[in-house]
Amino acid sequence: MDALDSRFLRAFLVVAREGSIRRAAERLNVAPSAISRRLAEAEARLGVALVERSAQGIVLTDAGRLVREHALVRQDEERFLLDQLGKFRDTGGQVVRIAVGEGFAADLMQNGLGPLGSKHPHLRFRIDIAGTEEIQRRVIEGDADLGIVYNPVPMEATRSVALARQPLCGVVPVGSPLAERRSVRLAEMLDHPFAILDTRHGIRALVARAAGDLGLALRPQVETSSIAALIRYVGAGMGGSFLPRFSVSIQAERGEVAIIDLDEESLRHVSAHLMVRARRRLPQSAAVTIDYLAANMVAFQN
Repeated sequence: MDALDSRFLRAFLVVAREGSIRRAAERLNVAPSAISRRLAEAEARLGVALVERSAQGIVLTDAGRLVREHALVRQDEERFLLDQLGKFRDTGGQVVRIAVGEGFAADLMQNGLGPLGSKHPHLRFRIDIAGTEEIQRRVIEGDADLGIVYNPVPMEATRSVALARQPLCGVVPVGSPLAERRSVRLAEMLDHPFAILDTRHGIRALVARAAGDLGLALRPQVETSSIAALIRYVGAGMGGSFLPRFSVSIQAERGEVAIIDLDEESLRHVSAHLMVRARRRLPQSAAVTIDYLAANMVAFQN
């Protein structure tokens, strides 16, 4: 049997993703011994170890990382072929899998997928909301066709097909003394009650770094993983928060909150990214989606 047949490669991707043979077996609904046996057989045929085993789970070796990359390329090419074949079937193309930060969700639906779906009714989408690091992981490991993130850490394994500068702004209650200001210093925002995203989000790191450079500490009244909760906090008049303008523009237009510029250099030079896995040949359905989102989402307009 081929050491790198398609069934093994699909299972190997799950093992690599889960970091555990037991969890991979649960995902695949097979016995852990079956996966261990297939893995040992592949290692014997290839003459190299693909994983290092420990009580905490498994870690890929250098050879294992090469096999994972090969498996991802095979998976991408299979999706590309099926997408192309879909042009000749009434059912249309493949599902486009989008991993997106919560702050982009309203923009994605209102300015992206809503109009795009009307133009291309055969397209179908799967949307997963996640934090920046998780979105990058999903794109790199082939769990998402494209990711939409705010201020990601650059990685060789991804490439940005669209990006636009989107400064971090202050969001305050309409009755706040800061609401009539055109811009404020970060120190002024931190002098008032505020809510902030938790440490899983890049925005928290941005604000913490800027505050640290000024010798200031973050003492939020509320920490949350939810952007919707932040907006409700501000709308209820409890205090301010920190978000890019596109994340809260709808509420600002309704007069529910006020948006003010932050007069801090490091918070102005941040950007929104539409990213894909590097060196991937994109299916037509994903390429059409990317082109439309880049041209029409507010987040990608400078």
